[in-house]
Amino acid sequence: MVFVNISPGNSGCCDCGDLEAWRIPVKCAIHTELHGQSKDVPGKAREPPPLSDGLLEGIRMTIGRAIDYLCDVISCSPEQLRLAKSEVSIKEDERTSRLMPTYYLGGDESELDPEFALVLWNDEKHTVMEVQEQVARACKKAKAFGKEKANETHDIGRSIIEYSPDVDQLLRVSKIIEQIKVTVTIRSARDTFREQMCGTITEWLGDIAGCSVGHDHNILRRTICEEILKPWRTGSGASNAEIGKNGIDDHEKEDSVAQRRLEEVQTAIFARMMEAERTGNGGNGGNGGNNNPDFGGDDDDDMDLDMLIPTTDDDGDVEMRTADDETEVLEATFAGYPPPPPPPPLIRRRGQGAALSTGSGGVLTQSAYEKTFANLRIPRTPGIRYPSSHPMMPPKHWMEKPEGYHTFGAVPEYENLWQRVRLDWLILFDLRMWKKARIDLRDLYISTVVAIPQFKRILGLRFAGLYTTLAQLYLIADREPDHSIINLSLQMLTTPSITEEVVERGNFLTNLIAILYTFLTTRQVGHPHDVDLNATLAFDAGSLTNRRMYHFFMDMRYLFGSEQVQEKLRREERYMMQFLDLVKLGQGICPNVRATGDHVEYETDAWISASLITRELNRLVRQFAESFKWKGGKESSAVFRAIRCAATAAIRSSIGVERKRFSQAEVREEVKFKELGGFEFDVDYLGNMNSYKVVKFVIEKKPISFHHALHYTLSWLIDSGKGMSQVQLIDLLRSAAYGVQTDSSAMVDILSARTLHEDDMLLAMYDFPLRVCAWLAQMKAVMWVRNGLSLRHQWQTYRGISQRDVTHNRDIFLMQAAVVTCEPSRILASMIDRYGMDDWMKGNYEVRPGYDEIQVIDVAEEFIHFMIILLSDRISLLPVEEEPRPQILAMKRDIAHVLCFKPLSFSELCSRIADKFQEQEEFQEILEAMTTYRPPEGLSDSGTFELKPEYLEEIDPYIAHYSKNQREESENAYRTRKSKLTGNPISEVVFEPKLRPIQRGAFTNLAAFTRTRLFAQVIFYSLKYPLEAGSLHSIPDSRLETFLQVVLHLTLLAITEDNTEEADDRYGAPSFANFTIKLVSQKAGEGEGMKTIISVLKHLSTLEEYKACHPKIHLILKRLQEKRPILFASVVAPQTERMECESPATKPGGDDLERKKKLALERQAKVMAQFQQQQQNFLDNQDMNDWPDEDDYDGDDALSLSGARAEEQRKVWKYPTGTCILCQEETNDSKLYGTFALLTDSNVLRQTDLKDYDYVGEVAGTPPSLDRSAEEIRPFGTAGMNKELVSKLNSSGALVVSERQGLGKGFPPAQVKHGPVSTGCGHMMHYSCFEAYYETTRRRQAHQIARNHPERVSRGEFVCPLCKALGNAFLPVIWRGKEESYPGATQTQSPFDEWLTPQIGAVVSKSERAPEGGQVFSRYQHAFISYGSKAVIPPIANKFEHLVKSNPHGIMLPTSPAVAQQVPSYISVEALLHQQPVPPITPAEPLITELINIYKRLRDTIKSNRFPTRYDYPPAPSIAFEELTYCDTLAKILGFSISAAEIAQRGIGSDPGSTLLDKIPQQVLTHLRVLSETISSYIAVGGLRGGGANKTVTEFSDMHKRQIHQLFHGHPQVFPMQPYAAEFKQLEPLISQDIFVFLTECSICLAPALEIDIHHILRLCYIAEIVKVVLSFFNEPEFTQRLRLSDEKFVKLLNKQHQDTFSPEQIELFRKFVRWTVDHVEARKVCMDLRSETAKSNITTGMLEFLRTLVSRYALPFLRKSIILLHTRYGVDFPDTGLADLDDSEVDRLTRALNLPPIDEVFGSILSHNGASIQSIANGWIQHWVWSYEGKRRTHLVTGALSLSHPAILELVGLPMNFDTLVEEAMKRRCPNTGKELSDPSVCLFCGDIFCSQALCCSRGELGGCNQHLAKCGRDVGIFINIRKCMILYLHNRNGTWLVAPYLDKHGEVDPCLRRNRQLFLNQRRYDALLRNAWLQHGIPSTISRKLEADINNGGWETI
Repeated sequence: MVFVNISPGNSGCCDCGDLEAWRIPVKCAIHTELHGQSKDVPGKAREPPPLSDGLLEGIRMTIGRAIDYLCDVISCSPEQLRLAKSEVSIKEDERTSRLMPTYYLGGDESELDPEFALVLWNDEKHTVMEVQEQVARACKKAKAFGKEKANETHDIGRSIIEYSPDVDQLLRVSKIIEQIKVTVTIRSARDTFREQMCGTITEWLGDIAGCSVGHDHNILRRTICEEILKPWRTGSGASNAEIGKNGIDDHEKEDSVAQRRLEEVQTAIFARMMEAERTGNGGNGGNGGNNNPDFGGDDDDDMDLDMLIPTTDDDGDVEMRTADDETEVLEATFAGYPPPPPPPPLIRRRGQGAALSTGSGGVLTQSAYEKTFANLRIPRTPGIRYPSSHPMMPPKHWMEKPEGYHTFGAVPEYENLWQRVRLDWLILFDLRMWKKARIDLRDLYISTVVAIPQFKRILGLRFAGLYTTLAQLYLIADREPDHSIINLSLQMLTTPSITEEVVERGNFLTNLIAILYTFLTTRQVGHPHDVDLNATLAFDAGSLTNRRMYHFFMDMRYLFGSEQVQEKLRREERYMMQFLDLVKLGQGICPNVRATGDHVEYETDAWISASLITRELNRLVRQFAESFKWKGGKESSAVFRAIRCAATAAIRSSIGVERKRFSQAEVREEVKFKELGGFEFDVDYLGNMNSYKVVKFVIEKKPISFHHALHYTLSWLIDSGKGMSQVQLIDLLRSAAYGVQTDSSAMVDILSARTLHEDDMLLAMYDFPLRVCAWLAQMKAVMWVRNGLSLRHQWQTYRGISQRDVTHNRDIFLMQAAVVTCEPSRILASMIDRYGMDDWMKGNYEVRPGYDEIQVIDVAEEFIHFMIILLSDRISLLPVEEEPRPQILAMKRDIAHVLCFKPLSFSELCSRIADKFQEQEEFQEILEAMTTYRPPEGLSDSGTFELKPEYLEEIDPYIAHYSKNQREESENAYRTRKSKLTGNPISEVVFEPKLRPIQRGAFTNLAAFTRTRLFAQVIFYSLKYPLEAGSLHSIPDSRLETFLQVVLHLTLLAITEDNTEEADDRYGAPSFANFTIKLVSQKAGEGEGMKTIISVLKHLSTLEEYKACHPKIHLILKRLQEKRPILFASVVAPQTERMECESPATKPGGDDLERKKKLALERQAKVMAQFQQQQQNFLDNQDMNDWPDEDDYDGDDALSLSGARAEEQRKVWKYPTGTCILCQEETNDSKLYGTFALLTDSNVLRQTDLKDYDYVGEVAGTPPSLDRSAEEIRPFGTAGMNKELVSKLNSSGALVVSERQGLGKGFPPAQVKHGPVSTGCGHMMHYSCFEAYYETTRRRQAHQIARNHPERVSRGEFVCPLCKALGNAFLPVIWRGKEESYPGATQTQSPFDEWLTPQIGAVVSKSERAPEGGQVFSRYQHAFISYGSKAVIPPIANKFEHLVKSNPHGIMLPTSPAVAQQVPSYISVEALLHQQPVPPITPAEPLITELINIYKRLRDTIKSNRFPTRYDYPPAPSIAFEELTYCDTLAKILGFSISAAEIAQRGIGSDPGSTLLDKIPQQVLTHLRVLSETISSYIAVGGLRGGGANKTVTEFSDMHKRQIHQLFHGHPQVFPMQPYAAEFKQLEPLISQDIFVFLTECSICLAPALEIDIHHILRLCYIAEIVKVVLSFFNEPEFTQRLRLSDEKFVKLLNKQHQDTFSPEQIELFRKFVRWTVDHVEARKVCMDLRSETAKSNITTGMLEFLRTLVSRYALPFLRKSIILLHTRYGVDFPDTGLADLDDSEVDRLTRALNLPPIDEVFGSILSHNGASIQSIANGWIQHWVWSYEGKRRTHLVTGALSLSHPAILELVGLPMNFDTLVEEAMKRRCPNTGKELSDPSVCLFCGDIFCSQALCCSRGELGGCNQHLAKCGRDVGIFINIRKCMILYLHNRNGTWLVAPYLDKHGEVDPCLRRNRQLFLNQRRYDALLRNAWLQHGIPSTISRKLEADINNGGWETI
């Protein structure tokens, strides 16, 4: 498993030179020399040539003086920055901070009027905005000034606010700033400048540490190390050198705001918890059948204590810390500490120390040091009351020192811990530094003393001497704990040799334990001599809530993990005693007492702090005990000693020796005992009943706690020594008890000391884990519900996955130790008493006071289950000799028990398995062996692990952490598995436990308690309860059956564990099998024949209500008969067949089962034969036997048949209808209805960047058929060109070459053509319903003003009521069905050449001769009316004439053939002639009124979204807004929508013989058809209004004329070229446009207006597209330049492999066409950018082949779009051609389908003398472009470059395969504004740019980085990956949403926010399906709306 972590910023160094850092030698890829370098010596050990002594001395002196200067200056800087400031103190500070003349020439002289500086310091509490406003107000300057200073403070750590000689002015400013508790200081400008110099010197030292002098690469780094370890030669007064001289400030505890936030968060969390409890929880983690929602569940889910920590600011402000300030954040996350409560009044202490005295030369003398540093004084915590007298001296084990502690001898200064060196001072001065200086110093240490092993050891030693003082400063006084120098402890404590030395020479382990002990008890760090053994945890002082303390727990874990330290723990008992003193603090804290009357009024949260502390203590306990692992022999003395010490401490605590000290803990009185007896089965040999002395304790009445760390310590130590014999363990524990008993000081307060025996003390000790187990049983039985939710959370924490291994499992283990170290009957009696079962086990089943009926049986069942657990849970009991690695067995057990229910993802699996198993190296290997991994198949699922069936046999349904439901479900899984293997019915399968015998060690006699008479009585009365419960209680039989199953399982276990034989009964050996048969109950009233266990079992086997238990009873009797055959036969009558029960695997009756199976098969065969005969009879009766088989048709026949049918078949396509999604009524002609649409700007219309060879090559590499699946070549083109081969070293140092996939090249935003498109969800609604719904939306937004709504009503937006998709337009459905046929519109009335030459000229000339006056509109009106009569449904078509309401000339009907020619061919002129006169419009035409309102809404949507239009209307009266304008925009929307649909289909395979239409979703095609007809209807309705004199007709007429001029320019009969030159220069040329969009516009305007066949226009546009491609490349300057120059990259591009091959004839034809094109361009004298002469002379055959391929690639998308246009607008139903043209390219197939000439034929037609007209038109297109280009060049409007729609498969930017590669790429980038690293990097998936997203440095107003980038890249839609969150960000119109990134780990799971730290890999399938497809299909706006609609979102997306 590879884990990837982003460094928290605490720095680190390469460990390649540290041999202790690696288990196996590793060759560093950075510092190991590669091939070709010198190999004489290793890279790090290369010896440089010697340097001159003078140079070396100069280097040493310079570095030494620089470091001394640092110490001189910083020693005068104040450590306490919040002292009261006054003019006197400020000037005194200036005087005492002067440098002395000893080392500084002349020293500092007094200044008359010195200047002072006001400095603002950073902290981790205030936000940038708070500080910004306060600084601006204090300084009376603009907020920009405040923001600048606040940001500088955040970045640097401090900022100089103001310089002034006026101290009073600075004091006034500082007073205002300090009002918000921000730290401000005032010092002289001289000293402030010197401090700044110190920061610069630190940077300089860090820089030169990596530099070389000559050939010596290490001299500067080593010199720095040597100089920093020399004594400081003081050159200043060092006025503040003493640590804590003026006291410290309590930064950790002062922020009361944080506490209030915590309380608010806790209140909200508890409210949610209570709500969850009320609603109940489902699934396996339910309440186990109990009805109470509070405590009824067996759910052992963890309560995540970390969830109680607030993670965000309530005000949403940005804090003065960023995501890079990690240390404290990581500790908080790891630890879960809440912020502290408000601080007490601050106590300032002044004058607590004097300035340092110095000897001669400024070097501290030994005598001066001994006074000052022999015991470095620890600063006191403010607000803490200290005793007037020092407490009693701690015991000897705290005062002892290691042997090396006082050993000095002749050692260098840096080895002597009693001598301070420069490094010590720099470390101690850390707190008075600012952020950047601290970071630079830390980096300096990392790059020098830490990086060199010999100096790293010395640093660790020096660090250990200062650690206690640093701990106090870190825990209390540090403003920025993230950057504390104490974090360097990680570098030292993880190196074993350093760890050993600091423990031995620095007494580090004792000091660390003392730090934790003293701080937890006093909130003041102390030395070992400060330890007070009478102290307790300081709850009130707030020490437990200090989350910084977890640093020291981690350091302790590092120490305990060192083998050298473990050896010391084994050898030196004082460490054991110290650790027990620390652990003892958590013993019995936070006790609970059952609330029996009222509910607990106030639930304290002290348990949270207590649980967090005990969690860390318990983990330390486990790690501590691992040092004493059993090894046998002489080495066992250490574990013996440790067990004795731990047992002594646990016994002392258990019997109440320390109850007065821990008065608030659970033990509040000395232990008391009582006699328990009266068990009739448990008699001695004389027949007298035995009695037992047990602890007197009632759980439901006494205080009880979950926390028993001392018992856990003993438990772990016994676990470590379980290889010893049982006798040895008993002797150890008794000797410990004897030691307590004979300790007079311990027993002085125990009144019953004389009567206590060693066994009594042991029983008292074992009673605590027993109490907790019984307590859990009561809580499960809903007896503690009135104690509130806090107790439930404590219970869940105790039993939760994360902690149960160190809590609940320890209690179970200790109880298992109890049954082998105490008398079995006595410990069993104690268990009976603790569970309150003493009366029950005597046959008195009356309900106990305080219980109800169900609670009694619940507790009884838990008691029986507890004994099952004691017997069954054995993995942890196996000694090392039997099982060397028991953790592997436990791991397998847990995996099997988690996965037996259902397959789980890896995260779900890990959440149910202890962390210690996941940390094992074998975990992955074992998981793979036990499970079958199923990778994710969908787009949102995860990979799952399914348990292999054979491991189901290893599960134990009665395992400790299963709930009742889980127990039943797991047993069913086991029985199902067994049933499949054996063939037996599931109901007869019995789970029979298979326990591994314990043959050695302390637990060999674990089952001894089951061979006692008392245990037999427990079984007897437990079995009898179901028989008598019916007469006593009203408990359901099903509940009794569940209880009986548990009792029977315990009985089966006891019989299985009974290893005695029948012969042993003669000698009185205890045997459960013997007791089962022979022990007879003497209780009066027992039923006849039910006085023994076996008789009760027999009777239960006859009861029908317990039928489910019969198989298990039969198995028990079977096993009993096997154990005692003679005795069994003497008591039990000869058994029947039923009693001959077998184990499920050997169950008789197999022959009968086989016979039944055979009969069933025979019946099935008979039924099938009858069915087949009936089928044959039906065929005979219907005369259907002569039908041909499908195989009778061959492929050609089938094809010809389908072709014939295509010619004949004509069908009508119906427009969508259905049910209105709002009113649920059927949609029909009676009411207007329609569908929704979203008109939005699209950025999928990319244009090829002809200057970029990568994208030109991408075009050439595009497949010749885009309707064939392209999955094998995706990601396609440039997106897939992100792979490279890299060389690196493996662990052995060998050079390997691997492929690295990085971040690909993005598409340039400048080459994206934006245009409006339309999409829709397809749902239907009445327009009246829609108006009501939209009005409701408006009202909702008016009421919910604080919510960020998914729609913007100002833009006409809404969300679909059903699917929540975003929309902004309503498209009515008002048309009749459309006839579909083939060839349809592809078949013309006259041939193209004939139409082009004589016909088109006459048609165009007639259209140009427009009528005068009012007649100008009449020709369009007739077309509009006729269109309505033919296409629109009758209820609306009949009302079209009412639209003409104010026409003074009337309607001119086409009564003459001349006028009739102006009416389109599809309009029936005869029908128009017979229409009646038009009446004026009246209010009685609601359908027409609604229709007009719909179209007005459509117009308003276009206007509000600012879609471009050619017609810009000036402001006009309101009447002008009634007209339906934007006709050109609607036409472009259709063209762009079809283009977008085609682009989305590229690379999607269609069925053979079909076109791309086959795979376009019908919803898309339907929407395009509705959109197409909507545009026609919109123009028709708008053109008829106002008698035709309206702007709709004006626009339509202008579009018509423009299209004629653009399409037919150059036609000799239409527009000869010369006369219209000036006019055409103002008109956009055809080849400057998107020609397909132009074709779409012609289909809406030109074709119907002139009755032109659309196919003719299609053919002209097709030819224009080809001409445009050739012209575009020869118009590109760089392209033509390469024709002249020999460019290798260009030649490589030309030779790039493509799939097209051309004959020489084709190439020659193309050459002529190119020459013709270039010649005609030259003839118009265009600018020399074309370089036409060079082009003509250097065109090679290779280039022509390349260009010819490009022509085909660009022509293909045009043909594909034309297919969609003809199908959706003209109803062309393209036939399926089958397999006939399977091998043809898509261009060839589509040209045939569209009845267009091949590309080569187009070339020939232009070059042919017979094609003069088409040649003239092509020449006219070129001429028009040239003229237009020249005109625009003169006015400097645009360049002459032509844009070509990119024909390749569109991709988002290519992402790296590994997510960490993307992180590395982001780390290389720098913020464009600050030049620093990106604080919150995001990558745009369109262009690949990486930038800051939600960071202050890149915010502009309210817009964050992503929104700013969106404006220049995606415009309306953006897709980004936030790299730190590993999340996808969608943005659209200042709304957005988050999605998971398409990166999965090796287990098929996503990792949002990078919480799991696993290596992530790109899932290309999800990247395409969830992101690329959403972009291409324009689904991002709807995705955002759905997310926002489902949530109450507060907005703020614009800030990202």
